[in-house]
Amino acid sequence: MPWKLPRAAAMLSLAALATGCSSTLVTLTKRSGIEPELLVRSLERAVSQLDVDRLAGKRVALELFALTEDQAFAQHFVAALMEARGVDVVPEAGTADLRLRIFASVLGVDRGETMVGIPTFTAPLVGVPVPEIALFKWVRNRGRSEVQVFAYDARNDRLIDAIPAGVGQAKFDEFTLLLTISFTNSDLDEPAAPTGG
Repeated sequence: MPWKLPRAAAMLSLAALATGCSSTLVTLTKRSGIEPELLVRSLERAVSQLDVDRLAGKRVALELFALTEDQAFAQHFVAALMEARGVDVVPEAGTADLRLRIFASVLGVDRGETMVGIPTFTAPLVGVPVPEIALFKWVRNRGRSEVQVFAYDARNDRLIDAIPAGVGQAKFDEFTLLLTISFTNSDLDEPAAPTGG
């Protein structure tokens, strides 16, 4: 009878480990599909908060500055969003009334994780990797953007106006309960609500 207890414990441990082996992250590109979506939604929401009414009737040329490799995409995306909101964006600064310097002071994705359980580790002596065993796991993905706009006279490059900053955030959360129950909570499908112009 005493030999049955260790055998039962070993079988139970093996069953728990087999259940915990179901999580895999596969991405064939530099980024997962969620990260660009978080960036785009947060940037869209930040631009929607900008008061562009004060740009009405003016032709504007814009350039965007960011501390990220996404600067070129962000500049064209912000230009398209402003055009969609009625701003007359022109490609050449020589034909513009105003030059907009747009600073994406924040443009990125943050990730945080909370877990109750046993993290992945390598079993001592045998060197066998043991998968994560999560009783509860919450992975928080946040896209964050902050956009500041400064308007300059196109003729003499003097500052005319500073538009209050727009801030945007997008979320995609992943939950795991008792190793096998997984679900997500996201606001990526919610459209940006413009506050001005």
